[in-house]
Amino acid sequence: MDHEEGGGGHDSSERWLVSYADFITLLFALFVLLYALSMQSSDQVNRAWVAMATGVGMRPHRGGLRPELGGTARGGSSTSERSDPMLTATRQRLDQLLSQFPNSGVTTKLDSRGLIISLSAARFFASGEADIAPEQIPVLAAVCKHIDHLSNPIEIDGFTDPVPIHDGRFRDNWELSAARAATVLRYLIANTALAPEQLVLAGYGPYRAIADNSTEAGRAINRRVEIVLRPPEETNGN
Repeated sequence: MDHEEGGGGHDSSERWLVSYADFITLLFALFVLLYALSMQSSDQVNRAWVAMATGVGMRPHRGGLRPELGGTARGGSSTSERSDPMLTATRQRLDQLLSQFPNSGVTTKLDSRGLIISLSAARFFASGEADIAPEQIPVLAAVCKHIDHLSNPIEIDGFTDPVPIHDGRFRDNWELSAARAATVLRYLIANTALAPEQLVLAGYGPYRAIADNSTEAGRAINRRVEIVLRPPEETNGN
């Protein structure tokens, strides 16, 4: 009896080795996982994050992306890796087209919002006005031709610099930015097959600057209208 009790005590004193071995195994698996993720693209990391989060009962971030991996409202370092192929192809076609229009006043970029087609207000509008300059109509018409067939949601955003306007037509830069966006929106409706339900406009006035407003060059960059082609999945409410 004494021998059996002693053996049982010996077994009990070594039970911690089982927990310790489990801990070491889990720690090793974690390091292997982290190493594997470090060798993958951001898109693959995002998918792995969603799988792990779902597996432990968490609700993944909207769109299935971790906030720190999904970029900001104005873009992120991983944007090009996860851009929609259709938007990427559309941008390539637009850039090729715009090479035929020197000093077109149109630039393109891809960010977390989608494909951004930026129209320089210095080229497309007279100072304090919301009518499209006649000489820029061929450029805008060519852009329209390349987005005419798309079913993406499209946002037209107007922006100004902070210099107050002195014009009886518009009370402030809010109204001017919205009026310029509305002019572009109406042109799209009149000259494309895009459905009005796809389109929305916003006027941000001087409050979404992308350049330094203390210089004329920076203010000129900030005066713009952006045609934002959203990723196709947003049409499904994702």
